[in-house]
Amino acid sequence: MKITLSRILTALYGILFVLFLVLTLTLRIEEATSVYMTGYLAKILEPHVENNLLLVLSYAVCVILPYFMGSTMFAVLISKEKYGRDIRDLGSKNAGMTNMFRVYGKHAGIATALGDSLKTAAAIFLGRFVLGEVGAYLAALFAVLGHMAPLWFKFRGGKGVISSATAMLVLDPIYFAVCLVVFCLVFFTTHWVSMGSIAAAFVYPAVVYYGAKIRSGGAYSATLPAMIFACFVGVMVIFMHRQNIRRVYYGEEKKMYLSKKKRQAVAEAEKQLKEEKKRK
Repeated sequence: MKITLSRILTALYGILFVLFLVLTLTLRIEEATSVYMTGYLAKILEPHVENNLLLVLSYAVCVILPYFMGSTMFAVLISKEKYGRDIRDLGSKNAGMTNMFRVYGKHAGIATALGDSLKTAAAIFLGRFVLGEVGAYLAALFAVLGHMAPLWFKFRGGKGVISSATAMLVLDPIYFAVCLVVFCLVFFTTHWVSMGSIAAAFVYPAVVYYGAKIRSGGAYSATLPAMIFACFVGVMVIFMHRQNIRRVYYGEEKKMYLSKKKRQAVAEAEKQLKEEKKRK
């Protein structure tokens, strides 16, 4: 197996994810309080660092590192390493799993999704380790932002679907499950990944808001970090799909089928249609 930068980074983010996951689940403060909600690093440093400085440093870590981690574009790295082309110049020109799947096949799509998922999960558990629940949501937001506007790749990133979905799963699996059902209903009805993603992003803020109400029997509302992240995802994922919305409106959006035979049949039909247009 050839050692490439994308494989090294995938392994690194996988290790970081497992490391911070284990730390946040096992460490205790004063033998009682779990650091999963409160954070560990900030609490340990609290007696030794001035409060204002500690707060600034903690927030800086939860913003800067997750953004840089999110800026790792696995679609671009894999497409250049394995196929010698930048995926942003091919297909829909989006640096994401769906375009990799369409252009290079399922293996490239899965490798891209794995890398994007691990970098997001690692960033979130880093934030949780540093600053608890607030750090987790802050890290999630900036990891997704890094994917959409990556510094390392001239701010030409992806649409944030896999990163956002991973963040939803890590932050609250129940809310993720609800959004996944919405995505599947739309996708398997229309075969448009973009419309499924838009629908899931659209309902996500409502799922977070009403989910907190339902869980608490109306006693509590969703936390501010949770609502900020949900609204960010809801707005930005839809915004990043604005060209897809235009293509759907004009009947130009390509559908995606999981069956290889169906994809080949559709490709053949499109080829024949182009040939007929040329003859005319």
